[in-house]
Amino acid sequence: MNKFKTVFLLLTVLLLSSCAINQKAQVEALSKFNYSVESVDQMRLAGRDINSYQTGGGVSLASLPGIAMALLRQDLPLEARVNLKISNPTTTVTKINEFKYIIEMGGKPLFEGSVNENINLSNGQSMVVPLSFSANIFGVAKEQGFDKVLNDIFTRKINGFFALKIKPSIKIGNTNVFYPGYITVDKDFGKSISKAVEKGLDKL
Repeated sequence: MNKFKTVFLLLTVLLLSSCAINQKAQVEALSKFNYSVESVDQMRLAGRDINSYQTGGGVSLASLPGIAMALLRQDLPLEARVNLKISNPTTTVTKINEFKYIIEMGGKPLFEGSVNENINLSNGQSMVVPLSFSANIFGVAKEQGFDKVLNDIFTRKINGFFALKIKPSIKIGNTNVFYPGYITVDKDFGKSISKAVEKGLDKL
């Protein structure tokens, strides 16, 4: 009987150790995934579709209807859908459950959100996950200058103006175990926004 208990305990310890190693490998694999911004669409500024704005080498406040009222209300909303592509180049099959994301503007957090979606990627597989954001950029625009910020959004004159960071997790039991710290997906997120603007203006 004692021998049976000993064997049972040893098997239990081995099983738990194996699970712990597998869980650690999955968490570590999250940092080795490839994350990139596939595209940005459904972009709106001050409640208007980006396609409705005209540019001529730059953007002035006078050329943006509705901006004056937005500034008076101290509410200058910028919203869009970011299509995040996740690829697994590793040999570890990893299931991403919930992940948090941060969009920074001018080095400051602009929007924080989360996505609760089961993503099961084997080696070589990829998936595009839409991330929506809507934020009031009035504070940052006032601090850095309204004309400057609007021109940066449309022309991307300064590298690193926008940044996208994520914190993925795996599910263990009923608990989400998040990757320690945020992973920077795109340090120059403005490129993607600029492409969305150019694509929209081409349709005018």
